[in-house]
Amino acid sequence: MLRQVRPFLIILLGSFVGLLLASLDHILPPASLQTGPTKWLVVFVDWMAPPIAGVLIAGALLYAQRARRLHAAERAAAAVLADRLAGTERRQAIWVVAAAVAHDLKNPLHNLQLLVEEVSESEDPQQREQLLQRIRENVQRATERLSELSRAGQQVAETMDQKIDLAAALEELRVRLKPTLEATRATVEIDCPRGLAVRGDAHAVRTAVENVAANALEALQSKGAGGRLALRAQQFDGRVELTVQDDGPGIPVDVKSRLFTPFSSGHNGTGLGLAIARALARAGGGDLVCSDAAPGRTTFRFTFQRS
Repeated sequence: MLRQVRPFLIILLGSFVGLLLASLDHILPPASLQTGPTKWLVVFVDWMAPPIAGVLIAGALLYAQRARRLHAAERAAAAVLADRLAGTERRQAIWVVAAAVAHDLKNPLHNLQLLVEEVSESEDPQQREQLLQRIRENVQRATERLSELSRAGQQVAETMDQKIDLAAALEELRVRLKPTLEATRATVEIDCPRGLAVRGDAHAVRTAVENVAANALEALQSKGAGGRLALRAQQFDGRVELTVQDDGPGIPVDVKSRLFTPFSSGHNGTGLGLAIARALARAGGGDLVCSDAAPGRTTFRFTFQRS
């Protein structure tokens, strides 16, 4: 009730102040102005204008008071909302990082599983030694992934300006995918000019391309044994375009619309592979899009900065 009366009191006080000023400042005008139509102008200016001005000033003060209270309430509400969002973001960040680590280790661990099966079936000592060497390489690769994740966010400026030999990186990818290629009996074709280089973070570029290639191999595996995976690179003015194409079953329309949304995989995975790949490509000034999702020619297109 007091809050409802207070605005009325402020306006009443303003009117009283205006009348007081009018009475204190009353000056008799010349006699010529006290008769005729001009007398009403004198009455208005001398007696009515000050109270009106007082009311307007009181209204302005009242508006300013309410605005301050409103802004204070909005700031308090925003602070509460920010605290809640910060807590939610922290919880989501924990899950995203955990899922990203799991996804980043999935490929080397899957390769380890396939290599261990080959070792157990092989009776040739030389072949067993080669397989054991590949196992050691995958273990080292998994260890490096964990180390790189622990250093994430450090020395970003330096790592994002590396010169990466794309042809060498794609050949290295072929070696890393070899266990999966042998298990699925798929073939991989690489067409990249020698000496073609891109600029960015070497680990980010390798991880992004490997995620898309691994996703394509999963699609081929769902189709059955065999299939073809093609990686082709070409250069344009100031940029390099890399396409990753497979002749798998294609991507349904409802799935294509959320391809790059985390945790929206149509398979049993986390759905982070393509989301991470696009984020890594964009972090380096490039991009990743799905340019064709038709059966037999599903195509993902990377854009990198040319070095």
